[in-house]
Amino acid sequence: MEIEAWAFDLRPGIPPEGLPRDSVYKGGRYTPQYFEYLRDMAAEAGITMTAPSVVASTSKAHEATEFAKRAGKGLEFNHAVFQAYWERGENIGRVEVLAEAAAGCGLDAGALRQALEAGTYAHDVEEQMRWSRMAGVGGIPTFIFNEKFALVGAQTYDVFQNVAQRLLSGELKA
Repeated sequence: MEIEAWAFDLRPGIPPEGLPRDSVYKGGRYTPQYFEYLRDMAAEAGITMTAPSVVASTSKAHEATEFAKRAGKGLEFNHAVFQAYWERGENIGRVEVLAEAAAGCGLDAGALRQALEAGTYAHDVEEQMRWSRMAGVGGIPTFIFNEKFALVGAQTYDVFQNVAQRLLSGELKA
């Protein structure tokens, strides 16, 4: 089984510096109770989740992920960025935050900064986003199996186990 993270911009139009969380979610569908529910689910998985004060622009984070994937450290880097944003509340739209995450994964932070400045992976990220839109992705996370079957949103281990068993048995035709 192969797991590959692909770019998807849940909130296009967020400026590079990000926006205050309160202004993005004001009057929206995400109530304080929803975030409390997410925190509780995260705690059950051993994650201390903090709602960052800034909703980050993710374009540079997606480009940095491509850099990490090409160096064989994609999953480690995704985990480091998740921790930076959701556990420490850092703005993952900032190059310095991404460089620190990269260095923590054994990647060359200077080379990452250069790649981000040059836009080395910008085209690849846009192609992934285009594919995601064409595939009908509308939420994150979305898990796509064999480009045919999708799970949307945070799911429990049991859900993944059930889907895997059904795929392996042929009950689901992915």
